[in-house]
Amino acid sequence: MAKDKIKTQSSKLKTKEGNGNTSQKTSIPALKQPQTMEELLALTGYKLQGLKKGDVVKGVIGRVTPKEITVDIGRKTECVVIDRELENYKDALMALKTGDSVVCQVIVEENDRGQPVVSLRRSIFEKRWEDLVDHQKKGEPVEVLFKEPVRGGILVDYGGLRGYIPQSQLDSAMVKQMDKLSGRKVSAKVIEVDKATNRLVFSQRAVSEGEALAKQKEVLGAIPVGESVQATITGVVPFGAFAKFKVTKDGVEHEVEGLIHISEIAWEKVDDPNSYIRPGDTVKVKVIGVDAATGKLTLSLKQLLPDPWESVLDMFEKDSVIKGTVSRVTPYGIFVTLSPGVEGLIHISKVAPGEEPKAGQEITCVVEDIQADKRKISLSMTLTEKPIGYR
Repeated sequence: MAKDKIKTQSSKLKTKEGNGNTSQKTSIPALKQPQTMEELLALTGYKLQGLKKGDVVKGVIGRVTPKEITVDIGRKTECVVIDRELENYKDALMALKTGDSVVCQVIVEENDRGQPVVSLRRSIFEKRWEDLVDHQKKGEPVEVLFKEPVRGGILVDYGGLRGYIPQSQLDSAMVKQMDKLSGRKVSAKVIEVDKATNRLVFSQRAVSEGEALAKQKEVLGAIPVGESVQATITGVVPFGAFAKFKVTKDGVEHEVEGLIHISEIAWEKVDDPNSYIRPGDTVKVKVIGVDAATGKLTLSLKQLLPDPWESVLDMFEKDSVIKGTVSRVTPYGIFVTLSPGVEGLIHISKVAPGEEPKAGQEITCVVEDIQADKRKISLSMTLTEKPIGYR
């Protein structure tokens, strides 16, 4: 009986071992079950994308409507563009298409609908800078909005980018109403684009005068170069003034405009053109240059006046003592105005350190040399006290 029991148990044990062997041949060993979220993510290969305010992420445009723009950044829920940008940058945003790649910045991690709120301002401005470079290369004008006058020009806005138009790049009509330009839209050409320094410069004058210069080129042959004409001042700017006059070609009268550069207003140094001429003044000017390529004219007021250097030898003598006014002080000497249009130089080596006169000061000088053909007069300062050791 005991032997039979032992056989039975042995038989069961063999059966179990046999079953165990069969199981090892036909089944895959069970993997270790993940115990934490990190282990689960590592097991599946999924990367959890957490967002926080200020993050900059790449995405593609999902849906574009006047009321909502969505961006897919690879999350379960699409992002939405912040409402105020739909108002401020409407034109740029409505030009986007589904599938366009964009760079956006997280403004709100999650709104009340569970969607991240993002800004596309960065992508918009990147595109604007690229467009401006393209417009500059092609010479195409863009529309800008006048903001506010500043020293030397006016600030403008191009789709949220701040730019500048120097007064020299405004036409004469604009220059006369600088304080009334704010809020007005105009066409302007891009003349300088530098994203790295955020420098953006436009020229309204290049656009407004383009058509006028094209017409002016047609009558260049009738413009009396080297002769004097009666003209009317149309605008005064820091670098000079603009004047218009009429010419006749094939029996038809045409009005043309030229520039009187500040150096051509008077023989003396001119600091402020408004001290000499005003818009509306009727003056006699000499046509001294015509640019056939652009149609631009160069005019002069001073060349119709006597050149003071032609009679400088009659006014001053070598070794004579004269009075003059210091016009400017430079590292290499003191310039002294002796008469309108005539300056002399006191070399810095002839001035005692710490005793340099100031601009605007009247001083007494000695004429050491005159070279009328080179328009040069060398001066020295007169002694105001006896030198040390003098007897």
